[in-house]
Amino acid sequence: MNNSGKAEVLIPRTLCSIEDFNNLNTDIEGLCSVSITWDNGFVTELKPLKNKNERPKNLLFPRFVETHSHIDKSFTWEAFPNLASNYGDALSVNLKEHKTRTTDKVIERVEKSLSIAIKNGYRAIRSHIDTYQSQGIDIWIELFKLQKKLSSELILQLVALAPLKFWDSSNGEELARLLSSHGGILGGVVVPPFNKKETTKFLSKMLILADKYKLEIDLHIDESIIKPGAGIKVLLETMDKFQISVPVTCSHLSSLMFLKDREIIYFGKKMADKNIKVIALPLTNFWLLNRNCKTNSLKRPVAPIKQLQKSFVDVSIGSDNVQDPWYPFGNFDPFYMMSCAIPMLQLNPWERMTLSSLFLAPSRLLNLSWDGLVKKGCPADFVILDGQRWADVFASSLKRKVFIKGVLYR
Repeated sequence: MNNSGKAEVLIPRTLCSIEDFNNLNTDIEGLCSVSITWDNGFVTELKPLKNKNERPKNLLFPRFVETHSHIDKSFTWEAFPNLASNYGDALSVNLKEHKTRTTDKVIERVEKSLSIAIKNGYRAIRSHIDTYQSQGIDIWIELFKLQKKLSSELILQLVALAPLKFWDSSNGEELARLLSSHGGILGGVVVPPFNKKETTKFLSKMLILADKYKLEIDLHIDESIIKPGAGIKVLLETMDKFQISVPVTCSHLSSLMFLKDREIIYFGKKMADKNIKVIALPLTNFWLLNRNCKTNSLKRPVAPIKQLQKSFVDVSIGSDNVQDPWYPFGNFDPFYMMSCAIPMLQLNPWERMTLSSLFLAPSRLLNLSWDGLVKKGCPADFVILDGQRWADVFASSLKRKVFIKGVLYR
């Protein structure tokens, strides 16, 4: 096993830290030409190329971090299609799939998903796992075994995605106790219409439970086009009332796009004050939400990334579903996600905040030991592409090499 090597590559300037930056040659798309050397699985040297007229023929990125996925239901579209392609039907079909679930079926899908993800260049994945009262504990035992088995190649974080009231039950307490010993996360859904009093009660119980077992919370929240911001409003009010400090992530926040700028800024500042992190999920949101046949409206709800970033909210972009009732496409490929999300969100890949949402913020969200910045001493965990410009990154015929701890993955 050879975990040492050297390459001349192009790296996005905002994704690398280099000492001799005065001699660094950076093009108009923010790509800089460097020589990188690694030994024993870690970068030992990163320096500008001496010949400024010679442009490398490869692009290097840190291995990717997926902040939001559903590996328990991936690749179920063929058996459980949602041809209406809307949120209501997705939920209905998803419940039909639940009736056929076995631990073996779920683990088979999870193993397939993670195998593809590693091959395509992921180093860490956070996945939500559908959780309900009648579900046995055996599925979690098998998931934690797989988590440990793959730990040398991929970090897997698991979120128990359950109805809020589940966390106010004995089964919820038992699972929370189990999650606490495996780095698990409490999950739930806050999507209008909902009963505010009841939602406040169960969010309170969830916060108390998370505090008791030192757990994070990751909520599907405001994944809708009605009552913009209703979910985040009740969450913030509940957190203010209990003054409990646990890490909270808000996934989706799609309806915030329908608020006025001053309202987005207001919520953004409140979230930043509480260190609430946000995951924008444009692929599934654009596909499912606001399918208004009468007006043929193409207005798509998605978390207002730029406005939230200006309010100092740490925003990541995730992929969400893969070939299931919620989204029929995708294949755990970070470049597919980038090539779809960047144009649809009108984000510039050469800008620092765009790359932060794709590489650095996800690393912070999962609290990884490496922030994803390529520098001397960092892990030699790379994806190296044949290409010289951003247009090559978004091409459909990508040729890539994935290095894990300096070793070419095969």
